[in-house]
Amino acid sequence: GNAQDFGDLTSARFGGGGCGSSTRGLYGGGEPSKTPIDYVTIASTGNSISFGSLVSGSGYVKACSNQTRGIWGGGRNPNSASINVVQYVTIATLGNSQDFGILTSSRTGLAAFSSPTRGIFSGGYTHPSPTTIATLDYITIAATGNALDFGDLLTNVKYSDAVSSGTRGAIGGGGNPNTNVIQYVTISTLGNAQDFGDLI
Repeated sequence: GNAQDFGDLTSARFGGGGCGSSTRGLYGGGEPSKTPIDYVTIASTGNSISFGSLVSGSGYVKACSNQTRGIWGGGRNPNSASINVVQYVTIATLGNSQDFGILTSSRTGLAAFSSPTRGIFSGGYTHPSPTTIATLDYITIAATGNALDFGDLLTNVKYSDAVSSGTRGAIGGGGNPNTNVIQYVTISTLGNAQDFGDLI
């Protein structure tokens, strides 16, 4: 069915990253303001409430989470340069993000997904020099530290998006040029993405 009205963000923006637990949904970053983190209580409806700020404000950032932590990675800073910053919040509280570590490379327009233990950041491109990349990075959500290499996508893509279960992550579409390919990884392992099928 069609979407229904839930409420409004605290400010109009695009290109942010969403994550959440089973009770709260968070939306952080985005263009043009880059820093706000909003939250909603998923079981209710209503306007979002300020949660805090991304200390490293980012546009075109993506996020992943487990039941405890929300984590944002990459994006681009107010000077439009790609960044490699990874930052996190504790979902059940309020407050500004804290430093988690860095990605293996600076990039924006990436995708993110997670299991309860691992978060993965996928693809993207460097800005302002538009080099699209195939890198998959992973982090251990309960820890802090720099991301590690997971493997590579089948093709270099930017502006893709991803979904996941506790076991698999599937990355759909993207540009460079536009593609309908869906590719997947098994989150608990390491290795390159495999073909899943095509978007309609």
